[in-house]
Amino acid sequence: MTSALYMRVCEMNVNGRVLNYPPMTLEFETEFSDRTPSQTKVKIFNPAPDTVAACEKRGTIYPLITIKAGYQEDHGTCVIGEIVKFEEKKGRDNVLELTVSDKTSLWSNAIINKSWKGMITAREAATQVLRSLGVTPSEMVFGEEKVYQYGISFSGISLRNAMERIARDTKSQFRFTNGQASFTKESAGSGTAFLLKYDTGLLEASKTNEGYKIRTLFMYKIKGASLLHVVKPGLDVVLRVRKGKHIFSPSGQAYTECEAKTL
Repeated sequence: MTSALYMRVCEMNVNGRVLNYPPMTLEFETEFSDRTPSQTKVKIFNPAPDTVAACEKRGTIYPLITIKAGYQEDHGTCVIGEIVKFEEKKGRDNVLELTVSDKTSLWSNAIINKSWKGMITAREAATQVLRSLGVTPSEMVFGEEKVYQYGISFSGISLRNAMERIARDTKSQFRFTNGQASFTKESAGSGTAFLLKYDTGLLEASKTNEGYKIRTLFMYKIKGASLLHVVKPGLDVVLRVRKGKHIFSPSGQAYTECEAKTL
């Protein structure tokens, strides 16, 4: 096993308050997909009162949370979202439980009223709409380029519907993950393939009716549409992630599990 995958670490920034394991006990489970925003459940053991207070919604503004996790030599951001629900459960250990959604208020409330009368490309239209809402277009790889010769209009529709219109027109898939928007080709994956072998974190690779079920040590970089190059005795295949989850606990389970299809 690679020496980088030892000594778990986790950092949570709860609306400006930074919590770390070690020494605190921090746990979370986040589900991801190549089509829908991620959903995350968090447990913070024995939080300070100020941490609990930081989870309060202020008017229509949900508090933000960022989670970085992994191993001492290989860790990074795997969750950027909003705390949409919290509850403190008191007992021998006080446990603060959070429900985190990937930019819930943006998806729920953002209505697009924007139009272009002259010629504009799908790439330009998507970029302008996203940036008008403060959303970063992290990747824009279309199945085919599209030019709207006579312009295009989005009148009173949601950001999701507007971007899915452009995705259809460009034979692409639109995703919104960790505060970043991206388009990828319908049949392609995102980024460089992760090489997974037994000595680089692979735990299980089993055939299913729709592709493969993959289980690895905790790997924060894997997300919806990630490419995986899985190598083990009798198998050498490149896969595209459909959906999955990260589970992190300091002393319990810490792994990544996903369903993936053959390219």
